[in-house]
Amino acid sequence: MSNLEEMSKEELLKYIKKMEHENNTLRDEVMAVEKSPFLPQTLAKLQYRVVLRREDILKNEFNTNINEKQGSLFEIKNQIRKYAPILGLDPDSIRIIVTEAIQNIVEHGFGNYAEIELEIDNTVPNPFFKVSFKHEMQPGKKYTLSQIEENAKKGDITSEAFDFENPRGRGEFLMKELSDERQIINGVDIDENGNKIHYFKRILINYKNPEGQRVETSFDEIREELDRLDGDEVVCYFHIDHKMNKLNNVTVITNKNREIPVRNMMEGAGFTLTHKDTYSRTIFNSFTPSRAITEEEMNSLFSAVRKVVNAETHHKAYD
Repeated sequence: MSNLEEMSKEELLKYIKKMEHENNTLRDEVMAVEKSPFLPQTLAKLQYRVVLRREDILKNEFNTNINEKQGSLFEIKNQIRKYAPILGLDPDSIRIIVTEAIQNIVEHGFGNYAEIELEIDNTVPNPFFKVSFKHEMQPGKKYTLSQIEENAKKGDITSEAFDFENPRGRGEFLMKELSDERQIINGVDIDENGNKIHYFKRILINYKNPEGQRVETSFDEIREELDRLDGDEVVCYFHIDHKMNKLNNVTVITNKNREIPVRNMMEGAGFTLTHKDTYSRTIFNSFTPSRAITEEEMNSLFSAVRKVVNAETHHKAYD
């Protein structure tokens, strides 16, 4: 019955009761995970992955008047928000992080596809909630942590670089403030036709206890990237490990024949070699700082290391 004015009192009371029942059922469905007394203990691991047609979303949904609940991104953001309470995390904060990252990947990414992955690991001493976002990069382009930090300053009202008109800055700032840990990867994939595709991947992690133990870094993903490179390509990876907002470890991955000059530079800058590992034609050298290192010093050091490593490219070209 569509016209409420034509309903009798009994019909109206039945209609109200039906609507209340439907609302309660919907509320129970929405709050099922958050209110469950079982899932925080029984769920060991959860993985969720989706690949989107990025350009279609940009063309048909952004800057147009659509029903948000019918959009491509609503269900993804809702799924991620739904599972945050399992680790006692604030679902609204997690949803904001994901919203900003998805907006970024769709608006400023490249290529037709974008990948979003959610992982919950409830088996480690300090359980974590990890979300990653991946898209193709334009040929020859990379997105560095330094660029991300500069954009974040544009969204920080306390920074002299604050730019109210810059939405990317606000997004970067929110992701930085609301995440416990951030990682970026500039990697290489091989498509179905055997072509090499360079991509950018942003990883945001929140821990059940932000002050507690952090997960140890696995270099498996980087090793997979190395396997996709040609034998004559120059390798230069940096991994920065922060614990409790303090620089804990830096791993530099280069071709084996650049080990000595890179090691000398790192030790001269106040780092001590603590671990060494080889993989194929590359070497993984991990260093710990022997003194406090500023962000500016790190950026300057990495720039100098890149020049030393890239000198190999010029030497090969000269030969």
